[in-house]
Amino acid sequence: QALRQLLFHISGTTLNSLLLRKDLCSWSRGIQLRYNLSQLEQWLRAEGLQQSGAREVLEPLVQAAQLLQVKKATPEDARALCSLCTGLSPQQVVKILRAYSPALGLEERVSPGFISSVEKQLQEQRGGEPGQLLVDASHLFPVHLPFTASPLRLDELCIPESLDLGFL
Repeated sequence: QALRQLLFHISGTTLNSLLLRKDLCSWSRGIQLRYNLSQLEQWLRAEGLQQSGAREVLEPLVQAAQLLQVKKATPEDARALCSLCTGLSPQQVVKILRAYSPALGLEERVSPGFISSVEKQLQEQRGGEPGQLLVDASHLFPVHLPFTASPLRLDELCIPESLDLGFL
């Protein structure tokens, strides 16, 4: 549970930085981010923590890294991008696309027509649900403590007189 909370905080802070800093929205940063996330996922598997929920809190960040890496030109690319980004809000996807900085000489800037096409498709898919742009990285997950009932009956317990708990 502590690991899940820690990874949520890391993921939220990183995604917020990605959304707020244009210099981080590039293909090379997407590669670097995806590599680091794959290292975390590999460690979770090696430690047997797949069922802890930690992987799920990393999913929006994984999708943002993939968004930075995919081709962004044709209507087919827009459909693929929309099916890929299920953990991100439409506002987050559009913000990343608008801030995307293409590699010099290797790719072109994302066209406004492509961005509006993606935005329209995402709004149709999600029914116009309002989504927030930034992640609340201070969100705290509830702590779940396992409870196992004791086989001892409380009325059978013998409490020593020296404890002065006769009222029990």
